[in-house]
Formats: sequence, C-alpha cells, structure tokens
Amino acid sequence: MLRIWDLVTQVVSDQNLLAAATDTARKLAAKPASALQASKRLMKRSVREQIKAAMKAENEAFSAQVRSEDAKEALTAFLERRAPDFTKTMKSATAA
Repeated sequence: MLRIWDLVTQVVSDQNLLAAATDTARKLAAKPASALQASKRLMKRSVREQIKAAMKAENEAFSAQVRSEDAKEALTAFLERRAPDFTKTMKSATAA
C-alpha cells in the first residue's frame, strides 16, 4: 500500500525550502512533459485502485454486519425500546 511518507524524497529546512522547490521545479521542467504526465497518471491509478479495493472490502464487511445476528438484535431492541443484549451473539462468535 502506498503511503504519503513513501513519497518523501528530501527533507529541507524552512530556510532552504524555496531554493529546494525551485531546483526541483527546474529539474522537472527540463524533462519530457509526456513522460512526467504518464508517471503522474500511473501513480494516481495505483492509489485509485487501492481505494477501490478498500471500498469494496468495506462494503462487503458492512453488508455482512447489516445481516448479522447483532444487527437483528439491535433493531429488535430498538423497536422494543430496550437495551440490546449481545451476549448470545458473543458466545457464538467466540465458538467460531
């Protein structure tokens, strides 16, 4: 998984920040724009694919939880205006 700190290539002091940024900008400007655009597009695609995979996993987990015994007990308790009792489902979860 790509993390933002994996992208850090240089750390500079506040006093040297503008000079370092200008130097980096000059180096990038000297490179072929199409290659830089392709690199940027590929990096973004990787992040998008990770986000899509994470959202799919989250949706699957959420869907399973909505259909769970805990969800049924929570809804029943709400409709009956009582506190939910999850002790029955805790026993079956620890047995699994």
